Order: sequence, then structure tokens, then C-alpha cells
Amino acid sequence: MEIAHFTAILIFSFCVSIVFSLTTKETSIERLRYAIFVFFSFLVVALALGWVMYPFPK
Repeated sequence: MEIAHFTAILIFSFCVSIVFSLTTKETSIERLRYAIFVFFSFLVVALALGWVMYPFPK
């Protein structure tokens, strides 16, 4: 089974944001806010890098 690149980055972002929030924040609300922030940060950076690399040949 093959998954698309965007699906892979969604899964990766979700997993990493959960781990980062659990290991760095104290309260549940801080963890939730940080996990959401990290998740969307990963997605924005991945999309931005994808657009930057798009014009280069494979």
C-alpha cells in the first residue's frame, strides 16, 4: 500500500506534535494548544518548502 506525500506529512505532523506537546508542556490546555500550533506549523513549512522546490527538476 502506498500513501501520498501529503497524507504522510499529515500523519508525521500529527505524531510529532503529540509527542512534542506531551514532553514539553505541563497542563492539558497547554498541551492541546501547543500540539495544534506544532501540527499546523509543520504543515505550513512543508507546503512552503514544496512550493520552493517545485521549479527544480527531479
